[in-house]
Amino acid sequence: MNQPYMLRFDGPVDEALVRRTLRTMLTAFPRMRGVINPGIVRYHLRILPDDAHADLLFDDAYRIQPGIDPTDTAALQAFHGPFLNEAMPLERGLPWRARFFPHPTQPALMFSMHHIMGDGRSMVQLMCAIMAGLNGRPITPCPLESPSMLPAVLPKRWPEWPASISAWWRTLQADKQAARGQRVLSLATHRATEFAPTTVHYKTLGTSAKGLRELSKSLNTTSNTLLTALIAQTFLAMAPNDPQAVAAIRISVDLRRYFPEGQAPQFGNHVATFVVRATHQPSLAQQIASLDAQVKAGLARLERREQALPLLLYEWLPLIGRTLYSKILLQAKRKGSLEQVSIHFTNLGSAEFINPEGAERRLAEMWPITNSTGLLIAALTLNDRQLFSVCHPRNDHPVEAVERFMDNLDQQVTSLIELGAQP
Repeated sequence: MNQPYMLRFDGPVDEALVRRTLRTMLTAFPRMRGVINPGIVRYHLRILPDDAHADLLFDDAYRIQPGIDPTDTAALQAFHGPFLNEAMPLERGLPWRARFFPHPTQPALMFSMHHIMGDGRSMVQLMCAIMAGLNGRPITPCPLESPSMLPAVLPKRWPEWPASISAWWRTLQADKQAARGQRVLSLATHRATEFAPTTVHYKTLGTSAKGLRELSKSLNTTSNTLLTALIAQTFLAMAPNDPQAVAAIRISVDLRRYFPEGQAPQFGNHVATFVVRATHQPSLAQQIASLDAQVKAGLARLERREQALPLLLYEWLPLIGRTLYSKILLQAKRKGSLEQVSIHFTNLGSAEFINPEGAERRLAEMWPITNSTGLLIAALTLNDRQLFSVCHPRNDHPVEAVERFMDNLDQQVTSLIELGAQP
């Protein structure tokens, strides 16, 4: 799972400065020098020394990309998908890759890190470091920390384990009962039995980020909840007369908030997900209320540490090993037993803070994405624009269906804002 973020700058950037910044980051973030080592019993993460060998690996990871005009959004999008699908040499090289697209006025930088080294919040931290370095600001070192998320998910005392497992089991059975007979809506035209390369799309809403915030405020909700509801409504519009139709939306949650005070790690993989299910509702306001209640219930389960047992799987991965884990995933894909969802939606919110205060070099656009087994949308706002990075596997999700879905979502937002402007 790679996480390639495309950054387009609003002014000239010297390539030598980009190189120095990324090399400084290799020193400041030791996990960027991590390689996977198989041991006798489990896999290990070995941090390479910051020496001449790291310089050689750096020259392999960072390159200038010729032949692509970074002012052409379609050209960047076309590069993004193949770059997302490139495998990283996790046992022989650095766990990240970067490509610089030179231009006299609007250069761009593609930066990608493997998900095993860090999550989306870690990537945002790296984006902040990049923009700091390009603006002559110091890059704050990020020391190695424990990669375990157990302090955030395990019951605090052993006697609490039975209640935690029992609550998880009850929720699991209740979710299965609620989903019985429902039809999960999807843009996939058939059930693929193999994993496939991923396609990337860029989409900018026709309305401004300010307009979306004002619309959210008028509906007494947040932009994130409103977008989630509108995504659900766009799916449900595909089956207007089917009372059993449901839009199943996977939501990402940063687990750092659940660590004991003062113990939350900065950099690493500390993310969980849960699914909310949207059915036909009499109004958008009721859809928002339904999804908001489900999100709060999901967060409350994490707060009460009722997801300890399933989340232990992540801690067992070094013992399971990539061979067995790959076989499990491939078998699940062939049998169709992976959890069926309509979409995975993650929202970074406002990305304005990535630009340092008083910055001379600033971001004009940022397009973040990561691999997904189905349709995924990553949303953010930047320079008063609502941006969506979209990806999907090419073997079951037709490109035309995804583009049509995004156009329908855009039209929903535009129509709502137009209605809100009327008396």
